[in-house]
Amino acid sequence: MSHRVTEATAPPSGRRPGSGAPRLVCPRCRREPEAFAGYVPVSGEVARCPDHGFAFIDALELGEVDDPLLGATFAGRFTILSRLGRGSMGSVYRARQEAVGRDVAIKIVRPDRAYDPETKARFEREARAVSVLKSPHTVTAFDFGEAEDGSWFLVMEMLEGETLGERLKRSGRLHWRAASKFVRHALLSLGEAHQKGIIHRDLKPDNLFISKELGSDARETCKILDFGIAKWMDRESGAVDPLETQAGTVFGTPRYMSPEQAQGAQLDARSDLYSLGVLFYQMLAGRAPFVDDDAVVVMARHIKDTPPPFSEVASDADIPPAIERVLRRALMKTPSDRPQNAEEFVAALDAALEAAGSVASGVHTTSVTELKPQPRRRLWIAWLGLGFALLAVGAFLALRLGVERIAGRPAVQPIAAEQAPAAIGIAHTATASANTLPSGENSTTRAAPPASSAHTDLAGPASAPDSSGTLTPRRPAQRRTAPAGAPKLERKGNERYGRFE
Repeated sequence: MSHRVTEATAPPSGRRPGSGAPRLVCPRCRREPEAFAGYVPVSGEVARCPDHGFAFIDALELGEVDDPLLGATFAGRFTILSRLGRGSMGSVYRARQEAVGRDVAIKIVRPDRAYDPETKARFEREARAVSVLKSPHTVTAFDFGEAEDGSWFLVMEMLEGETLGERLKRSGRLHWRAASKFVRHALLSLGEAHQKGIIHRDLKPDNLFISKELGSDARETCKILDFGIAKWMDRESGAVDPLETQAGTVFGTPRYMSPEQAQGAQLDARSDLYSLGVLFYQMLAGRAPFVDDDAVVVMARHIKDTPPPFSEVASDADIPPAIERVLRRALMKTPSDRPQNAEEFVAALDAALEAAGSVASGVHTTSVTELKPQPRRRLWIAWLGLGFALLAVGAFLALRLGVERIAGRPAVQPIAAEQAPAAIGIAHTATASANTLPSGENSTTRAAPPASSAHTDLAGPASAPDSSGTLTPRRPAQRRTAPAGAPKLERKGNERYGRFE
């Protein structure tokens, strides 16, 4: 008897709402589950082709290119369901980790690129960076390592939503309230990263992801992606020495570079704050401060030119002056003129939002450091204090009235308005409590995995620190050499989970 696969047992199609139910097929024989007489999928598991063992996937995912990973089981425990993005280094896939019943995103470096030392270094750098960051505004990493075929992989949380780049292409620009909220979220992520000694160095629209909260179509959270070219700051100076990277090489995306980054100078956390300021500007104006086509010209403008005012590029956006002042400070050419850290940027932004009357609309969220009391909270405390005061006065009058009646004395007269007690003012001060975390890679240590493990689980005991205390993925003992004539692919970007190239 044939059995139609229900929505509960079918893998997600990745289609947008309203596009209809997916048509599931085996990626090898292209047959649907109904074609197998008597086939009944196991409840709670991904439905698989009885003949080939591959998971049934949405027929639209197959496309014109035959991807051997679609429908296959990768690294022994991840069932590949769809491809989210592709670049010259490899691809990002949606997969089901059946052992824990969750969907994940996997970055997989192609085996022929995994032998390149630079590619491997970048991949391990990203894995180690995201492994020590726990902010809800940083993409979460679960696992990374090397598969038996030589492919390197990084397993991350599956995000539902779109990149900031995709949102801006669709809407042009954002309302200043939404833009301020997303910038604030990004600052909370950067605040933790900077405290742990990590500079992102490549903030751009495709590396900020606007994720919808589970079960909500309205609430959105901004998360930072792709720490592939991140660098650890020197513990003493708090800066990145440009000589630690390739001599004469400038890393990053020109349109969003800080002036010091464009000059190949020493970088610290304030470089990321400038890049985020450029993104803030683009969210509000619908365009970056400098839009020349030549990368060298754009970098030169970051070094010496002042971004045009909103009155010229977005006169109808009605951006509050307080918000523009905060943004202008973040875009100062000299790092010492900018906010000195993410927490200071958050404080300035909160003050501007309060001045603009937007904090009460829900823009303010939980911060690394609670810098200011909330207007609603202060109002609630004031009313509570006044209520207690009135109750105390009432109790006093009732007690006095009872005593006087017992003593045979006349009742007291009501207190005149001019004699009424003044309103009680209750001062509420939020104390800043930023915890200074150890910088560098040594802020996290893990237990060593079994010797047979070919991967590193970032969330459990399968992780192992090296001599410096940082996470190191387990690799198969056999070492490989690069195959002759490995193909060079065209660089591609604008993919979910950051540019993967």
